Amino acid sequence: MAGFENHIGFNLSGTKLQIVEVNYINDQFRLVNVDEAYFNDPINFEIDKETRISALIQGAFDELLIKKNFNSNSASFTLPFELFHTMQIPYDTTLLYQDLIDEFKWEFSVNYPFISTKNLVLQYFEIEQGPFIEKNTALVFAVQRRYLQMLDTFCKKNNLKLRFVDNLHIAAERSLSVSNAIVYKGLTLSVYFNNKFLSLFYAFNGRPLYFKVIPLNDASEITDHLLRETSTSSILHIERTQIEAAFISGDEISTAIVQTLKKVLGLDFIAFNPFDKIRPMPDLYESKFYLEKYNSFSSAAGIAFRIA
Repeated sequence: MAGFENHIGFNLSGTKLQIVEVNYINDQFRLVNVDEAYFNDPINFEIDKETRISALIQGAFDELLIKKNFNSNSASFTLPFELFHTMQIPYDTTLLYQDLIDEFKWEFSVNYPFISTKNLVLQYFEIEQGPFIEKNTALVFAVQRRYLQMLDTFCKKNNLKLRFVDNLHIAAERSLSVSNAIVYKGLTLSVYFNNKFLSLFYAFNGRPLYFKVIPLNDASEITDHLLRETSTSSILHIERTQIEAAFISGDEISTAIVQTLKKVLGLDFIAFNPFDKIRPMPDLYESKFYLEKYNSFSSAAGIAFRIA
């Protein structure tokens, strides 16, 4: 396929490195690797220096490389929630791009006075007003430049070209586009959670609508948060009965969790398989990650599938 390079998607968390590799072989996309490696010590992104983080990533990468060599020269990463600053705010649609970026940085300086906005890299989605949102809003993500520089250095050291860096839930949401979930239209809800955070992503006809990240003390808080966030709020005007489909992904999502959420919220959550629509190489039929833990690789898959 013109323009596509064999591509590795990395999902970086505080405890492990996950990879999904996609190659273009004989005129078709093939899934060639699904794997993960735990770090020798957990990463604390708030206090650890980039040198220590890089060393732990390199150690996990080397472990994966020993198990199976990579065929790709391009790589992309998803980063954990704690590295992103996120906001969804009304914005002036008449502003030029740079004026808009300056406006967003000013808003971040107000909401996050402890960070230097000059060192932030921003990505945003424009969301038009409609039946669920009264005003045009922008969903804005910001990450400190030093983390992108760290990943770029890592890639160069390992003869890789860094292509994309994304929020782990946004990447997981992208993986829906190559799974069976794409058939769902109307209002959809995607939920992602791990032991520290719960995030919600609403879309309407496949287009972003609303996103929120909620810190967790423990898993017992999840149902209460979801009950509140599936009702009308100051930004989003919805009723739970309007949700056409609900999807769930994250680390170690059990059948019991899915059933509990279904019972409490009345939504038939789907722990989707991001590999439904891509043909695997034969050896992956012996991989427990491909056969059993596929949902936990939704972020790595989503960033590996990304081409633009």
